Amino acid sequence: MPANTSTLDPLMKDDYGVGLKNQMNDELPLLGLFERVDDVQWQGRTHIEPIHVDRNRGAYATAEGGAPPTAGYQQVENLRIPIRYMHGAIQLTEQVIKATRNNKGAFARAMRLEMDRLLVDLRTLRQFYLWGDGRGIRALIDTGSSGTTVELDAPGGIANDNNGSRFLNVGDWVTSINPATGALRNTTSRQITGLTASTTSDMTLNTAFGTTTENDYIVKAYGSDTSLSIEDTEWNHAPMGLLGMVDDGTYLSNYFGLSRTTFEVLQSYVVATAGALSADLLMRGVDVAAQRGNGRVDCHIMHPSVRRAYLSIMENDRRYTQSKLMSPDAGTVAVKSYDEGIKFGGVPIMIDHYAPFGFWFGLDKSGLRRFVMTDGEWADNTGAIWTEVSGAVDTYKAVYRIYENYCNLYPNRSFRLDGLTANLVNIHVA
Repeated sequence: MPANTSTLDPLMKDDYGVGLKNQMNDELPLLGLFERVDDVQWQGRTHIEPIHVDRNRGAYATAEGGAPPTAGYQQVENLRIPIRYMHGAIQLTEQVIKATRNNKGAFARAMRLEMDRLLVDLRTLRQFYLWGDGRGIRALIDTGSSGTTVELDAPGGIANDNNGSRFLNVGDWVTSINPATGALRNTTSRQITGLTASTTSDMTLNTAFGTTTENDYIVKAYGSDTSLSIEDTEWNHAPMGLLGMVDDGTYLSNYFGLSRTTFEVLQSYVVATAGALSADLLMRGVDVAAQRGNGRVDCHIMHPSVRRAYLSIMENDRRYTQSKLMSPDAGTVAVKSYDEGIKFGGVPIMIDHYAPFGFWFGLDKSGLRRFVMTDGEWADNTGAIWTEVSGAVDTYKAVYRIYENYCNLYPNRSFRLDGLTANLVNIHVA
């Protein structure tokens, strides 16, 4: 028998490529918007922003010799903005640190990889929060189930049947919240062991929920716990997001302590079931934002599927010159990047893969604020970033923390279109 690759396999080496290839989507356009606005340094317990919510109504046209108007006053109220805390933790053994300390032993140093990528992962987490309403809802339970496979819908808590597992990942620890009371439905956390991303989305758990009810909220928990408390979940602990900042009370009726019913001036213009996209629909949003709050919409942001719907309404209006006919191109500059060249009325259109399905946000960025107590730092209160893990030999832990919150000081200067018709591809973005 001649020698072959099978018989001489122990002699041969594996040929590895150079470096570690990142497979994650790290584009975070919405977070970039807030990182470019004016930061406000946090002081004290709660940040308060005084806002003018009503005029002096003590004025009217009088008759000769008639009664003067009853005196009125300018109405001022306070937005009370709480701080929100985000943490990320990594843990390494001394053995893996030493084994990966040079290029011969590994493609990347374990410590540097974990530390650098945790910062990126926290940025991604903040991006998810920025599309929400501060409640931290990942999905809703579609049907009550006592088994380990639970059907989901409404990704991010937004009613629709598409890709309910969109904001969950294998390995996440989760629990469920009773929407009527805001209390834990299950006080034992479960870990996700499998997901399906489709029109009908399921999550598979390591053990079955004891009790579930349709439309219960799914939220993340800190880890394994058989006596979980609400403080150790994301429920109502997330920073404020666009769904609450640009809203009419549909998702957030109380905006930083003020009722949107009592103070209508805090309502954004929202079209609840917009349907087919049109230029008139968009212009209506721009016009109402201008009428309500003197808004000047200077940015549009949405999911890629909604931008495709926008491009499709202009398809029949495109004209091609002779040179284009010789070298046809059915695409647009949108192919090149997230925010390359596509506009409505000269205002840039941005896309974000974390944006809710079927939504269009028209923003006046003048009111966007990021309130910062801790911009981001490794916890080193003991004088060292790495601390020894109790009960584990040669095992060390580090924690990164960010204390911040976000706000739109002028909700009535922006608008939102919900329920737009768009062709959606159900995929899972890690």
